[in-house]
Amino acid sequence: MSKRAFLTGKMTAFITSIAISAVVLGGCGKPPAAKTPAAEDEAFNFASVKDVKFPLKKKLEFTVFVYATATGGGTYQNNYVTDWIEEKTNIHLNYVYDLDGDDAKTKLNLVMTDAAGLPDIFLATNWTKSEVLSYGQQGLLIPLNKYLKDAPGWNKLNEKSPTRKADLTMIDGNVYTYGDDNECYHCMFQNRMWIYMPWVNKLNGGKIPQTTGELYEYLKKVKTQDPNGNGLADEIPMTGFIGGWSTDPTVWITNAFVECNNPLSNTNPTVAAGLVVHNGRIGYSVITPEYKNALKYIHKLYKEGLLDNQTFTQDNTQFTALLNSDEHLVAVHPGGAINADGDHFWAKKPGEWQNWVCFAPVEGPAGVRLAARNITSYFGSCTGSLSANCKYPEIAVALFDFLTSEEATNVQIYGPEGYGWDWTDKGTALSGGTPKYEYHTIPTDFDWTGHGFPKKYTNWYYVSDAMIRCSTVDFRAALKIDKPDVDVEYILQKAAEKYDKYAPDVTTLVPNLAFTGDDRQAVSEYTLTIGGFVNQAAVQFITGDMDIDKDWDSYISRLKSMGMDDYIARYQKAYDAYMAAAGK
Repeated sequence: MSKRAFLTGKMTAFITSIAISAVVLGGCGKPPAAKTPAAEDEAFNFASVKDVKFPLKKKLEFTVFVYATATGGGTYQNNYVTDWIEEKTNIHLNYVYDLDGDDAKTKLNLVMTDAAGLPDIFLATNWTKSEVLSYGQQGLLIPLNKYLKDAPGWNKLNEKSPTRKADLTMIDGNVYTYGDDNECYHCMFQNRMWIYMPWVNKLNGGKIPQTTGELYEYLKKVKTQDPNGNGLADEIPMTGFIGGWSTDPTVWITNAFVECNNPLSNTNPTVAAGLVVHNGRIGYSVITPEYKNALKYIHKLYKEGLLDNQTFTQDNTQFTALLNSDEHLVAVHPGGAINADGDHFWAKKPGEWQNWVCFAPVEGPAGVRLAARNITSYFGSCTGSLSANCKYPEIAVALFDFLTSEEATNVQIYGPEGYGWDWTDKGTALSGGTPKYEYHTIPTDFDWTGHGFPKKYTNWYYVSDAMIRCSTVDFRAALKIDKPDVDVEYILQKAAEKYDKYAPDVTTLVPNLAFTGDDRQAVSEYTLTIGGFVNQAAVQFITGDMDIDKDWDSYISRLKSMGMDDYIARYQKAYDAYMAAAGK
């Protein structure tokens, strides 16, 4: 997986998604007076978004705020994409605020206290849903509903991505943020397990375990039959570590017993960790008998030395060293990607990593066989909002819609056509079929003027993730892959296809919800206290520091005393509001 794809594929931290600054909500001032539809110039007067035709007959300027999360030394104003947009649409984007880090957040808070001075467009703000809802209800942001109704790109994306519209609709029924469609298919199924095939061939006749029972028997063979042939009982059947990209083995194993996406690591936080929806009701998987049985099984592996006793204490350096030992020591390891021989894997070069295969989820004793599934957020960095000062909302929304074209998507991600990317129907696509486009890496020292450009630029992706794209699963899958056998994206795509067969229905996933009133603070605190205790107890049950049978009732009692029922009830309240707003 390229660093760029990885960065655009990574998830927003859950605590960030529900926390809100008191400074932001306080003293925002009065919203500006409502503006009548612009009639100053017929060139800018359109009845609906679908009537807007680019390029406009006259130059139009929009003032823009953007919260650049990773500047890379560039700016939005001196950017190839900004000038390309102007060339294609005749819209000049004037970045009156183009900031990063703490400066951007501080400035944004101040900007929102001056209703009369709001820019036309907030391209990216990193607001939470709660913040967006608050600003919208104060009248500082324009509801986009009536404009999006006739926006072709918006409606097309909603057809491609069925959960998109609901994710972007606030609990008051309004859409204040256009959003970004960047569906990282393999990230949806990132809790994967990898197995060393030479030992599978040697010990198991090439048969990869299909059930928890078969997995247990195979790990015992690794433990007792000296597959590395050095005469020592130094083999480690399964290892992992808490803190890497899905390198926690518990999620993968637990889903052979019950649907539960509750990683022990906070490196890739999960929205509503451990919570699940069935028949419209939110439940907590970590208090079920099935979860208890999962812990018993993992404890058995740990007690018998089949799960490395360093799994919950070692760091990434130790974990990687173990996987790359000259003696070869490990049979199975979890991870979003192959961690063994990672230097060659990420460099897309042949190596020892090719002996590792991603194997499908195993079936538990009750017939459960699930892949942990992560929900896709279309809210992104809170991309594409309009302030109440925007005089031409039809044109602004049409601009957002324009950016979701396939061409504009590639320009935003890769830069100029012919240099950063090209259309092609030759070779192999990420999906394994015929490709639609390919990308080329533009070096940071690219000689822009030497290639006929009017000035030296930065590319959009060097600045931030403030993109509005049509990067659906299908579109991303149409990318050309030069060498599928060693390409990271291709290998992870195939791994995800294997896991997709066992995916729970998307309706069972708790969406990224907006919490209002005192629910915001309460859920934030419960997430830390209750979620932290659940993870702590899981490790103690697995290692034997707590007895699963004797201490289970006290575990449940402790959760109740910590406010678990109230935690679930507040989630249910927000979920019901979410479903009502989505018309479901």
